[in-house]
Amino acid sequence: MKTLSKFFFAPLFAILLLSCSSDDPEAKADCGPDYCLSELQGTWEATEYTLTFCGQGDVPEPSSFDVIAEGGSATLVVQANGRFTINIMVMFNGQTYPETASGTIYFEDGEFFAIQFDDDEPNDPTYFGDTLSGNTFRMIGGTPVAEWDFDGDENDEEACISLTFVKV
Repeated sequence: MKTLSKFFFAPLFAILLLSCSSDDPEAKADCGPDYCLSELQGTWEATEYTLTFCGQGDVPEPSSFDVIAEGGSATLVVQANGRFTINIMVMFNGQTYPETASGTIYFEDGEFFAIQFDDDEPNDPTYFGDTLSGNTFRMIGGTPVAEWDFDGDENDEEACISLTFVKV
């Protein structure tokens, strides 16, 4: 069965992927270098949601999966304080697989776009490259942030994610 985990956000222009975190609660800012979280407030529909193999070892064939092109959908709802929920509907082999994730979006040190998923360890955020241009919000994860069985062998492989949302 195909499964997603921490699929977000998830994924382009400003790739700021770091693997460090801070225990300093003051490091979590509402505004980053180009915009503030309040500008993300609202409902966003995905126009792109692509998982791409980025694990170790042999590259599976196929090595990517486009959730939207395959008839799926994703809706992101962001509150002004950075709380979010993403609802994803993946269509695969005639089956529908719903997924939901929630957490908090913030800018670490006012600079790096970070997501703290509710089901992750505290102070262990996931970092994404991000851009906000008008009503288009893009995120990309250049390190594994999801798992997907690309080649149908019933073993999930690590996946990177590329997301594009438009405001509804």
